[in-house]
Amino acid sequence: MALSSGLQNYLSDLGLFAPEQPSIEFVQALQATHVARYSFNSLAVVLGEDVVLDLDDISQKIVTRGLGGYCFEHNKLTFELLKALGYDVQLKLARVLNNNLEREAGRTHRVTLLSFEGVGYLVDTGFGGNGPVAPLRLDINTQQVAGLDHYRVLAKGKGEYDLQVVKGGDYFTLYRFDNATYTDADCELGHFYSHKHSSAVFLKNLMVTLKKKDQVIALVNAEFTTRDRQGERKVLIESPESLGNILSSEFDIVLDAAVIEHLFIRFLAPMLAQNETGARS
Repeated sequence: MALSSGLQNYLSDLGLFAPEQPSIEFVQALQATHVARYSFNSLAVVLGEDVVLDLDDISQKIVTRGLGGYCFEHNKLTFELLKALGYDVQLKLARVLNNNLEREAGRTHRVTLLSFEGVGYLVDTGFGGNGPVAPLRLDINTQQVAGLDHYRVLAKGKGEYDLQVVKGGDYFTLYRFDNATYTDADCELGHFYSHKHSSAVFLKNLMVTLKKKDQVIALVNAEFTTRDRQGERKVLIESPESLGNILSSEFDIVLDAAVIEHLFIRFLAPMLAQNETGARS
């Protein structure tokens, strides 16, 4: 089976080999290695760069250059590889709710539904620290463990489903998806909003995340968080030098000093000033 150069680079970079026959074990390995190696981040968005959803461009950005990306990039790469390998996959779009169930949210998150041997799975390599590290069976209202987290898929009626994760001992709704038919044209609309609209969360926040089976590391503006089986630890990043060191040592992302300074002034300094003001009051 001949893969495009971009997909072959993706497969090889993860240290995986195309299976002779589709298997769920391959999908599990693909998802786990993807989210542990390629960061979910908003860097290109906040720096005003063009974010192109052409497959070769995505492979160059995420795989070759190691710059990561967000859902429309990550999940397209995964979807196209699975499709090329003969898996039965469907592109779906979701409304990100983050437990605000009354929120009027547009469909700004891309996911993949996989059907294998009569069983449906949700595959998502592009939801950052709260996303699953393994495919989730579409078993309604059944708790499933994936790495550090416990999930369930909840049926909402009218063909809609919620993905929930346990937080603080209770279920937290991440996003809502349905069984409608979507295409890359629909993704372009959600993608345009997500990286161009003034209200888009990715334009307002510096976010970088990697998720392994037993550890999640996340940079959100001035806060760097490590979560593992021993708990969660947070530290404030108080200088451009610290920001650059964390990006390079923890996420393997090396940026010019001027870019680091710009990111610090724009996203970290205001949060640090706010924390300092709060401490004084």
